Amino acid sequence: MHSGLTLHDLHYVIQSVFAWNDSHLYHFLVPPGGKLTRRARVDAMRYHLLPPDPFFDGGEEGDGRADEAMVGRVFTDECKQIIYEYDFGDSWEHIVKVEKRTPGGDQAFVPVCLAGESAAPSDDMGGIGGYYYWLSALADENHESHQEALDWFDKDFDPAKFDLDQANRRLKFAFKPIPKKPKKPRKK
Repeated sequence: MHSGLTLHDLHYVIQSVFAWNDSHLYHFLVPPGGKLTRRARVDAMRYHLLPPDPFFDGGEEGDGRADEAMVGRVFTDECKQIIYEYDFGDSWEHIVKVEKRTPGGDQAFVPVCLAGESAAPSDDMGGIGGYYYWLSALADENHESHQEALDWFDKDFDPAKFDLDQANRRLKFAFKPIPKKPKKPRKK
């Protein structure tokens, strides 16, 4: 991912890869010193899209806006992983890690997914517990929720299959390259 993109852009990358519909609040937690520990969740710098709300999250001093925080400045030599939490009811939590830094490109860059494991759960499934519940209902024709599970998933759904091509098509759709401005002719 281009280091000049924002955490809000990273949110859209994750939404695109998971085929989620961006219908819930989210935030990024950046642990102090770059170490993910139990205490890091409490002390983490929070980045979200909305201004801090003192009634929701304490409105702590130092919280940042996800649409202003650049990926290249959040991920540093000390901080190589952060937490992305989406849908505070279902609490989908992801650890986002920098595996390798490469020289930057131009702003026309479209993020590309290089690999993945397993199919993504659908948005609004009830979190990880709900996802496993629906998978067990899908696999068992005698399960009381089997028919509902068929409504959640396609009949050919394979929880072990990750569709890399589909993920990249969604990314390409979400991040259309910024066309380069044509050069203006010089006045003579």
